[in-house]
Amino acid sequence: MKQEINKYVQLTKPKVTLLNLFVGVTCFVLAAFPQVTWFKLALFCADGYLAAGGCGVFNSFYDRDIDKLMPRTSKRAIPAGQVTSNQALALGTAMISASFALSYFLFNPLTLLMVILGIVFYLIIYTVWLKRISPWNVVIGGFAGCFAGLAGWTAAANTLSAMPFLIATLDFLWTPGHLWALAIKKVREYKNAGVPMLPVKFGVVKASHVVFGLNVLTVAFSFLIPIFNLAGIVYASVALVAGGAFLFQNRGLLSANQEMYGFKVFMASMPYLACLMIGLIIDKLAVI
Repeated sequence: MKQEINKYVQLTKPKVTLLNLFVGVTCFVLAAFPQVTWFKLALFCADGYLAAGGCGVFNSFYDRDIDKLMPRTSKRAIPAGQVTSNQALALGTAMISASFALSYFLFNPLTLLMVILGIVFYLIIYTVWLKRISPWNVVIGGFAGCFAGLAGWTAAANTLSAMPFLIATLDFLWTPGHLWALAIKKVREYKNAGVPMLPVKFGVVKASHVVFGLNVLTVAFSFLIPIFNLAGIVYASVALVAGGAFLFQNRGLLSANQEMYGFKVFMASMPYLACLMIGLIIDKLAVI
C-alpha cells in the first residue's frame, strides 16, 4: 500500500513542491503575524501542495515522452510504467480543481487569482510552450514561482504590499540559476532529449558564467529587504552567511567550468533559498 501511494506522491515532485510551498508559507506567516491562525495556515499548506503538486503531475504527464529519454527522469512513475498517463491526468486534474475550490472558498478571490496565474505560467507558458523551443524557458517560466509567495500573502491578508513582491522577485531571480545549474550537469541528457536549455544552446562555459552572474544578482537582491527596512538584523545576518556560503559554491563555475560544479551549485541553491525564508520568519519572531 505504501509503495502504491508513493508512486503517486512522486508524480507531484515533492522536493520542488515543498520548497515552493515553503516560500508561500513564509509569506503567509509574515502577512498574518503576530495573529497567525495555525489551522488556516494548515489549510493553506494543503491548498498550496495541491496547486504546486498538481502542476508537477501535469508536467510529468506532458513530458512523459522526453522523460524516458533521460537517465535522470526515466525512472519516474509514468516512463517506468508504474502509473498510466490517464491515471496521472486524472490525479493532476483533481488536485488542481481542489486547489481552485480551496483558494476561493477558504481564502479569497485574490488568492485564487494568484494560484491560477502560477499554474498558467508553469503549465501553459513554461511546460507546453517554451520548454522545448527556447533556451530562455526557465526565465519566463520562472514567473510561476513568484505566485507561491503572493498566494501565501493574499491568503493571510487578502491584499498585497511591497514585501511579498520583493520575495516573489527574489524567487524569480533564483529560479534560472537553480535550473540552469542542473542543466550544466545534465547537458548531454537535455541535448539527447532535444530540450534547448541554456548550456545546450550556448555551451557549458557561457552557461556557467550566466549562472554565476545570476546567483550574484540574487544574493545582492536579497539585501534589499533589510535595506527597505522590511526585515532586521537577524535576516540580514542569515542572508550574509547563507549568501556567502552559496557564492563560495559558485566559485567553481568560473575557475573550472566543469559540469560537476553545476550540480554542486544546484544542490546548494535549494538550502540557500530555504535559509532566507527561515531567516525572514525568525527575524519576525525576534521583534516580539
